[in-house]
Amino acid sequence: MGLSFSKSVKLGGVRFNFSGSGIGISAGIPGLRIGAGPRGAYISGGFAGFRYRQSLGGRRRVRAAPSARPSSAPVPAVVTTVPDPNIVASVDHDTKNVLELEDCTGDALLKSMNEQRRKSALWPLALFMLGLLLLVLLQAGWSPSAYLGIAAIFAGIVMWVRWRDRMRKLTVLFYEPDSHTNELYSELSTALRQAAAAKKLRSVASTSRYGDTKYSAGATQGLKFENAVLTLGQAPGVVANVDVPILRASRTTLAFYPDRVLAFQGNAVGGITYQRLQAESSFVRFIEHEAVPSDARVIDRTWQYVNKKGGPDRRFKNNRELPVCAYNQFNLSTPDGLDVRFLGSKEGGFDALAAALDQVRRSAT
Repeated sequence: MGLSFSKSVKLGGVRFNFSGSGIGISAGIPGLRIGAGPRGAYISGGFAGFRYRQSLGGRRRVRAAPSARPSSAPVPAVVTTVPDPNIVASVDHDTKNVLELEDCTGDALLKSMNEQRRKSALWPLALFMLGLLLLVLLQAGWSPSAYLGIAAIFAGIVMWVRWRDRMRKLTVLFYEPDSHTNELYSELSTALRQAAAAKKLRSVASTSRYGDTKYSAGATQGLKFENAVLTLGQAPGVVANVDVPILRASRTTLAFYPDRVLAFQGNAVGGITYQRLQAESSFVRFIEHEAVPSDARVIDRTWQYVNKKGGPDRRFKNNRELPVCAYNQFNLSTPDGLDVRFLGSKEGGFDALAAALDQVRRSAT
C-alpha cells in the first residue's frame, strides 16, 4: 500500500490544503466554500445534512474506453445493456458525425458557427474570482448592508459575463425569401405540425433482426427507441427572423432553413443541401407492447409467444395477446451517410412532411 499525506492550514478566512496530488486553496463561510485545486475550481455547500458540489471548469478525469476511437469517427448509438439472445444482427442509426457531411466542406458560415460554438465560457471563472474577492473582503469587518451591495454588484457582473458568453456563441441569420419559397416553406411548416401531432413519437436508434420469430410475437425486426421532438422554433445557438421546422432525434437535431438544413450535435454544426436530402414516409405494422395511443389504428392481433401457425404457444405461461397497429416510419438520409429515423403512431402522419420536403428538393435543383 502506497503512502499518502494531507495537511490543512488556515490563514484567516482562507484555507490551504496540502496533499500528495498537489496544493489547493479554498475560502468561504459555514455552509458555502469556493476553492481551486489539482482537479480544478469548484463551489461546495451544505445544509442540514445535504451536500452540494459543482465543478467550475478546469481539468477533469476521464476514464479511458477499452479501445480508442479516432475523434472524427461516428459514435455508435446506445445499445441495450442486456442484449436479447434472439437478436442475430443490429444496425445503428443516427451515427453520422455532422462535421463529416460533404456539404460542410469549404462553407464559410458553418466554419464560423463551429468556431463560435467552441469558445470557452468565461462566467464560471468570473464567478470564482469574484467569489474569492468577496470572501477576502469579508475580513474587513464592514457593515452587512455594504456586503449586500457588493454581492449584488458581483452578481450583476457574473450575469453580464454569462450574457456575453451567449452572445459570443450566437449566430444570427436573416432571410428574405421570394413568394414561391415562402409558399413552399409554409407547406413544410404545416406538414411538420401535422407530424408532431402524433400521440406517440420516437426516434429509432437501431434496428435489429430476430433469429426466431416465436420469441418476438411473430416480428422479424425490433426497434430501439430514443426520445424525439418535432417543433417550430429556433435551433440551439441560432436566432433567425423566421421560425424553422426542427426535428430532434437521439443524437442529431435537424433545423430546416429556407436555403439549407443545419445539423447540430453538441457544439458541432453541419450543413445539408435539400438536393442531397432524401425523405421517405412508409407504413409499418408495429406490435405494441405498451398502451395503444388514441390516434393509432389496430389492424391485427398477435401473441407474445407464437407457434408456427401464428397462434399462441401453449408452452409459455402468461402469454398475453398484443395489438398490431398501423404506424408510420419517417427516414431522412443523404448519400454520404446521414441516417435519421422516426416512428409515429398516427397512420400516414409523416406523408405530408415527406411530400413537402420533396417539393423543396425539386424546387432547389
